[in-house]
Amino acid sequence: MKKCRIAALAAAVIVAAAAAAVPVNAEHDIVENKSHDTHETFSCIGSVSKIFATTAVLQLAEQGKVDIDKPVADYLPDFRMADPRYKDITVRMLMNHSSGLMGTTAGDFMLFDDRDEAPHDTMLKELSTQRLKADPGDFGAYCNDGFELLELITEQVSGMSFTDYIEKNICSPLGMQQTGTAWNAFRTDEQVKTFHSGNVTIAADYCMDIGSGGIMSTASELCKFGSAFFKGDNSLLSDISKQEMNKTEAADKYEDGFGLGWDQVDYDDYKAVGVKLVSKGGDIINQHAGLLVAPDEKISVAVLSSGGNSMCNELMGMALMDIALAEKGIKVEHKTPEEKTLVDTVPEKYLAYEDIYITSEAVYTVSFPDRKYMEISCISSDKKEKRQYMYTSDDDFVLMDGNVPEGKAVQAKEQSVLTFRSRNGMDYICADNYIEVGRKNKLSMSSYNMQRAKANPVSDDVQSAWDKRSGKKYYLYSGKYSNTYYSEMPSVKIKTMPEAKGYTSSGMIVDSNNTRSALVMPGGRDIQDITMKQEKGYEILDITNCALEFISEDAIPQLESSMTEVKLSTKKASWFSIGSAENKTLILDMPENAAVYVYDQYDRMTYSSYMTDYGNSVPLPANGKIVFLGEDGGVINITQ
Repeated sequence: MKKCRIAALAAAVIVAAAAAAVPVNAEHDIVENKSHDTHETFSCIGSVSKIFATTAVLQLAEQGKVDIDKPVADYLPDFRMADPRYKDITVRMLMNHSSGLMGTTAGDFMLFDDRDEAPHDTMLKELSTQRLKADPGDFGAYCNDGFELLELITEQVSGMSFTDYIEKNICSPLGMQQTGTAWNAFRTDEQVKTFHSGNVTIAADYCMDIGSGGIMSTASELCKFGSAFFKGDNSLLSDISKQEMNKTEAADKYEDGFGLGWDQVDYDDYKAVGVKLVSKGGDIINQHAGLLVAPDEKISVAVLSSGGNSMCNELMGMALMDIALAEKGIKVEHKTPEEKTLVDTVPEKYLAYEDIYITSEAVYTVSFPDRKYMEISCISSDKKEKRQYMYTSDDDFVLMDGNVPEGKAVQAKEQSVLTFRSRNGMDYICADNYIEVGRKNKLSMSSYNMQRAKANPVSDDVQSAWDKRSGKKYYLYSGKYSNTYYSEMPSVKIKTMPEAKGYTSSGMIVDSNNTRSALVMPGGRDIQDITMKQEKGYEILDITNCALEFISEDAIPQLESSMTEVKLSTKKASWFSIGSAENKTLILDMPENAAVYVYDQYDRMTYSSYMTDYGNSVPLPANGKIVFLGEDGGVINITQ
């Protein structure tokens, strides 16, 4: 696990001895700041917002207005998809991530210092052209779009905007004065400072998919929200509804143990001492959250941070949970796994598993050199990364550090154990990983890791069309000027591999202009289908289910020293390569609703007009790129 870099952190713990006592396009009042009497640090809780969306719909279910086992289409008459199986998606499936939806229709769903209703208003239209990646109910795979649909259901059934519903039915009953959304708590004085690369102050990021990740709160108020899920507390939901939230339909330990809204509702280390623990993590670009609740022991822990990631927050929350439980006389042990007994010969049965394997983001080869060990190589990365695993007496494979064939390897300090499994006629590799909780203890995390790829023969002409694109970069073209993806994912790259004909790094080749994700795996998270289009003689890479388009690097002109202005177009980025202008500085005169980003030769952001202390003087790195963004009619004037 990579270390966290946290710029600012807030945590809160509640230990209670007893229970604490619209149409889809609904309009709402836009209020810059909620009135409140408290002044704690305030930040976005990311996907912990999903518990708010789940709670809202379960409240409506308790009122008899929603049946969570009925189809989503019963509550959203305009909900359509290109895949007829959408009719089988129930409200419950949205809550436990088993709907089969592709994942995240991103578009302009995360913005710097900005808010926009477009992601909410266009969600049903975007879904109408999408397919499903699996039969509804087949397995759980994390899905943001499902919770956007819960937001729309809340509005349709209640007749209120989601923001107003949350304010009236969740925040007010709990006395939460600093919890809201970008529509009633925008640019607050208490907003946490956010940073790029650990130390460069940058404008706050907001998530506009409110039901999926757009709630904002303080650590203490989020902790108070968690306390509403204590056993016997009926302030938001009945115990019957909370029991439904705390159940998982995972078939085994390798499937994500989703409850309704919760990421995890079963932890072996806590079950061993009779403790039920539920948790939810949340991330946007620069703000992160973790919420853990022990409902029977009446302990709620919330950790918010600027920087780091939600896993760090949840691990800190777990450490705080352990302290609170210890004060109640309950000691939780997170035991360090024992070293495995190694076997120097791989059984012959495993040789049949040598093949190509895929994840949502990469392609791998699995081999067993001389039957001495297993080697997994990432062939879709530029570095050809390899990992070596030794067979063990437990009939599994353990990660090794060092070089196995040279006899210079030891079992990895952070143990990772792989096993082969079959499901519905497909082969998978599953993983048991162990991460640190405190300085010595380990927590086991199990998951489906990768899927065996099916053979996909294509014609030479089709393969050649994609081979010609291999190694080429495509740059974000359709994002709004405030879209945070310009800071984190300005480009994508296509890659083909001679070992995996019929595949690219992003999916299975369909024809000369289309790839389709072949992943059908529990826990596979977001997957993507790609279509290549033409615009003014250049290729546009369209991630069709993500509402994002990227323009070929071939279409990017050089920034000339004679340029004095750039005319802007709405959601049409103006990219330039930095060649003769390298190591120079530009002075920009920018209109409102515009932005500029600069990148080095590795596409790492070195400047953004959202960096709060950098002003309008822009240094240009050698061999980098610059992008100008804004709205129709806008002009950025340049002094070189």
